[in-house]
Amino acid sequence: MPYSIGLQSAASAFLSAGFATQFTFAVNTVIVVSGESARQAFFTAKGLDLTEGFKILSGALLFQTTLRSLSCAEISDDPVIVGRLKKLYDTLDNGTTPATVLVPWLPTPAMIKKLWATKEIYDIVTKAIQEREDSGISRNDTLQMLLDCGDEKLVVVGFIMGLLIAGARATGTTASWMMTFLGCHREWRDKAVAEIETLLASTQTARSDSLSSRLSTIPLDVWESQTPVLDAIIKETTRVAQPHTAMRRNLGPPLYIDGKIIPTGAYVVYPFSDVHLDPSIYPDPWKFSPGREDVKHVPFAYVGWGGGKTLCLGTRLAKVELKLVTAMFLLGFRHTVVDKHGHKTTPTPNWNDILLCRPPPDQTGYVSYERSDILL
Repeated sequence: MPYSIGLQSAASAFLSAGFATQFTFAVNTVIVVSGESARQAFFTAKGLDLTEGFKILSGALLFQTTLRSLSCAEISDDPVIVGRLKKLYDTLDNGTTPATVLVPWLPTPAMIKKLWATKEIYDIVTKAIQEREDSGISRNDTLQMLLDCGDEKLVVVGFIMGLLIAGARATGTTASWMMTFLGCHREWRDKAVAEIETLLASTQTARSDSLSSRLSTIPLDVWESQTPVLDAIIKETTRVAQPHTAMRRNLGPPLYIDGKIIPTGAYVVYPFSDVHLDPSIYPDPWKFSPGREDVKHVPFAYVGWGGGKTLCLGTRLAKVELKLVTAMFLLGFRHTVVDKHGHKTTPTPNWNDILLCRPPPDQTGYVSYERSDILL
């Protein structure tokens, strides 16, 4: 049966229900699961395929960083193209409505805008590929790696377009909420600044050097293994402000989850709210508290980067991007979060906004900031 329900209100419903909910749309069977045993089965069952699940059910600084990491110099070095791509991906985001997801063949205005934006993105990427091939110059970037592997042009284009959607959007939202939470929680902001300054103190750089050049001298393995405070902040942010829903398709054979049969060809959906906002696992679940102890007694208690046999391949890149952006912002600016009257406030992520978690207008927060004396 077709229906609509807000994710935030659905969270408590899923938690209290603890069973699979099934409905049919057109010819597709969709089953929403919740609960500990269902979560384990969802992330470990061999027949539940991520790629097939998304085929039918899903349609500035950080963006440029992702572009440079995942595309090519022909695109990332041209600010006009970067700006155009940013607008095109915004169009894709804004055009993702329940209708475009569930009825992708219906020519709604939103769907037509999405199709046109997709074509423009395709043209930009194919032009960059052609320029690279015509120049005969080999560069050290993702595009060159794909071309050297002999992948077909259509595969290369699809790979780059998909990576940018997956990387720039989710990571950008997380970065925004990290700055928001740190602007509301001075103690964690101070801990993060202290950790970053400790890393900088170990480098052979002068304080008069630009912050970006000083940060670039910190080895990758240090960013990945010696930043426990930033790691805790990232983990807690993705728990509280990441309203994702994982999707799979059962490629067969039929399987059972909590006594509910999942037929071959059926789609299975698992909302992250089922575990990340469960008060029995995370007391006061809406509270931003990076100091929480790791939950070890519950399987898959944290699925911010996926779980089981399907983990986010861009986890390392995303975490390093988040740490670099946080370091630049915290040392380059002093900030707090205020309401429209200038009073300090702590916005709560709105899980009904599946892209950005933006709070309702009457609960919106604003960043109040001033520049530090550090050269960026």
